[in-house]
Amino acid sequence: MDSNEMPKGKRQVILAAMKLFANQGFDGTSTQQIAQESGMSQATIFKYFKTKEDLLRWIVSPIIQNVFPIYIDEFKRRLGQEHSNLRELIHFIVRDRYRFLIENNEVAWIVISSFLTKVEIQDKVKSLFSERAPEVVGLFREMLDRTGEVRDDIDTLAVVRMMVSQIVIYFLQTDKLFPGRSEELVDADLKEIEDLVYRAVCRG
Repeated sequence: MDSNEMPKGKRQVILAAMKLFANQGFDGTSTQQIAQESGMSQATIFKYFKTKEDLLRWIVSPIIQNVFPIYIDEFKRRLGQEHSNLRELIHFIVRDRYRFLIENNEVAWIVISSFLTKVEIQDKVKSLFSERAPEVVGLFREMLDRTGEVRDDIDTLAVVRMMVSQIVIYFLQTDKLFPGRSEELVDADLKEIEDLVYRAVCRG
């Protein structure tokens, strides 16, 4: 949004929609609520967006097409840095990806909830990950092998799925279901996730 010139009313509508979609979900948000939150009329909303779906598409599509690739490249760069052992590598990934979700929680919620309910969003996300996932998974496998601590029969993609699911579910828990956990408790919970992943992939 900062890189696009747009009328103030349109910007207000988009910011209000992002806030409400993140907190209430797309289906749980009405155009009337967006109008109230933005201080604009519903007529103004429909001046810029034909439907509520068009508004969601305007928000999510640039994130998937432009923002996520940048973060993937940044994650690849940081993942490729030296990690001396398996525990250190797992620690980095768990903490880095959890921090990414927390720092971008509003956007993360919109994309996650939209992905679960909107076929068009699912297709966009699937397209991005089918294009970029192999290089990230390949780098992760290389990093795992470099530690010399990983089981020979380990399925790298299965490890990635396990880590992603654990981190995302914990993000949902701490950001929505049980917010307000202390830093000490979050640190202990993330350590438990790290231990779970370590035990699953380490030769033992």
